[in-house]
Parts: sequence; structure tokens; C-alpha cells
Amino acid sequence: MATGTQQEVDTQEEASSSKSQREVSSPKDSEIALSIKALAEESLQISELTEMERTYATEVIGLLKQVIEPLNNTFHIKPASLSKTDSSIQDVVLTPQTIVVVMHSTGTINSRPLESFSTEILMRIIAEVVPEAKRFLVEKRQKITGRVGSLEKIAREFRKLPTQGSAGGKQNRPPPSKNQAQLTSRAGDAEIPAGGQVPQDALKTTFAHLRPVMPNDWEKNPLSEKPTN
Repeated sequence: MATGTQQEVDTQEEASSSKSQREVSSPKDSEIALSIKALAEESLQISELTEMERTYATEVIGLLKQVIEPLNNTFHIKPASLSKTDSSIQDVVLTPQTIVVVMHSTGTINSRPLESFSTEILMRIIAEVVPEAKRFLVEKRQKITGRVGSLEKIAREFRKLPTQGSAGGKQNRPPPSKNQAQLTSRAGDAEIPAGGQVPQDALKTTFAHLRPVMPNDWEKNPLSEKPTN
């Protein structure tokens, strides 16, 4: 009897201990489950935000290229903006095609497209390039404005000059040459019939004086005077 009673007591103690352990471990299991669920949600949001960050970064780089490429000007970037730990970086240049050229103190030169850098580095580069691009655009606008003003003044002065043919509608023509004057005078003396054909005698008289007639010229040019023997 004593043995049976002792076994029952031991069984009750084990059951009570198991129940206490379940009561103690249950809240922890719930917290772990909630934490795992939160991790999954955070990971999903991070994935979505990373994709959005990549998309916006690509768009920003494309828009930046549209601004700086027509300027055809390079931009110097602080080496610390690219890397705060690499002391070998001597100079960093951003080309109008948004290519980052990195020059090291060892003489090594590396080039990478801007979109290959992290968004953090991209933000630091943009913070330096945008004010510099603005300054360059303002200077370019001021130069163009000055040239436009000068051209406007020059055009206004040119408009004051008298144009050709403005005096009485007569144009200044160069005087005719001696041959042209003689040709006009001789052609004017010839009588042109109603049919519009000029007599050969008149033409011969007009053109014969221009050069001496050779013996063989008559066969080649019937308008010249035939030499007499």
C-alpha cells in the first residue's frame, strides 16, 4: 500500500511539474512566433523598398545625365564622398556621361558607371554635382546673354546703313568694258527685221572687229569676213 501511494504521489508531482513547464514556456514560444512573423514582414518591406530605391536611383542618374551631358564639363568629387577608408584615392571625376573615374596615388585609374555605386555614395555625389552644375549653367546663361545683347546692338547699327538701290531705286552697276560698249553700239546700229532674225552682214560688221580674221576662219565661222586675195 505504501509503495502504491508513493507512486501516485510521484505521478502527481511529475504532472504538476510538466504543467508548470508548459505554462512557463508557452509565453516564450508565442513571443518567438511573433518575432519570426515580424522578421518576415520586415524582410518583405526591405525587399520592396530596395527595389524602389534601385528604380528611383536609375531614374535620377538618367535625369542627371540629361542635365550635365549637354554642358560637356567634368565634375571633381571629393575622395571622401566615394570612400572614407581608402586613403589611396587621389582624385575622383564624374564625366558628362555619368562615368566615375577614380585615380589612385599609385597611378592606377579605374572607371565605373555611376549606377554601379551604392545609393549612399550616389547621394553624396549628387550633393556635390548639382550645385556645381547650377553654377556652370548660370555662367553659361550670362555669357549667352552678353553675346545676344552685343549682336542685337550690331544688327541695330547695320539697319541704319542705306541699302543698295535705296537712292531713287537705281542700283550701282559697274561701267561696261570697252568690248561690251563697242558690241552694244554696233548691235544697236543694225536693223532687226520683224521676224527677229539679225542679218548676217550686220553680225559680221559687229563681231569682225574683235580679232583679226585668219584665212581658215571663214570655213569654221561663216559670220567672219572672208579674206580677199
